[in-house]
Amino acid sequence: MIFIALDNLTQLSGILGFISISISWLYGFIVLFKYIKTKERMLLYFFLAVIFTVSPWYPSGLGYIYWLITNEEIIYPVYVLLGTIGVPIALIAWLQIYMPTLHRKQNRIVSLIIVGLSIVFYIYVFVFLFAFADPVDSLIGIKRSAIDIDYKGFVLGFLAFSLLVSTITGNDFSIVSLKVKDNPVVRWKGRFLIISFNLFAIGAIGDGFIELTPITLIIFRMFLVLANTFYYIGFILPKWMKKILHLK
Repeated sequence: MIFIALDNLTQLSGILGFISISISWLYGFIVLFKYIKTKERMLLYFFLAVIFTVSPWYPSGLGYIYWLITNEEIIYPVYVLLGTIGVPIALIAWLQIYMPTLHRKQNRIVSLIIVGLSIVFYIYVFVFLFAFADPVDSLIGIKRSAIDIDYKGFVLGFLAFSLLVSTITGNDFSIVSLKVKDNPVVRWKGRFLIISFNLFAIGAIGDGFIELTPITLIIFRMFLVLANTFYYIGFILPKWMKKILHLK
């Protein structure tokens, strides 16, 4: 048993990571409760999207809690699976909201392509995690601390692809909503959603590709929290927000 110490920046990353995923889970389970009551399929897709969109931050947040309890780090294969296995689910779930709404005729072919790429992604991850004597971290990801990692190879490519697709389609979905002239509720949803998708893109890129300091780490993780908040408001537009906006 090896006990490890975490520096202040790593601990801050873990704390902020746990806050981010906790808030996402909160929104997700509110929506899941609505789905259980209404059986509306779109709500299930939203639940899956909001829960798994933040899965790349699961190792940071959950890894920190694990360290607090055990004073050890999560083993590498579990760490990688926590951070990657939910990403295709989030992308597929979001596209099952986007495609049937705006591009119903292309839904089947797009879904097949994304599912195919996701299968390739899973095969890649599992092969380089388990097919050899040791995980090939140079083709999966190299840990920069006990709870943070720099992804490599096809893993990094797929994560970037997922972010690009979700940002482009999310902005398209939002812009279409903004153009609905006779429904102020839909227009407000579009405003919240366009903020959400772009905040998430900025936060994810900053968190993943910029050298972090305590200040930049706080800023980018705050972007992620705000992105999920605006995503929830934009998709659901709860009664309390309608009241603030004086909407019926």
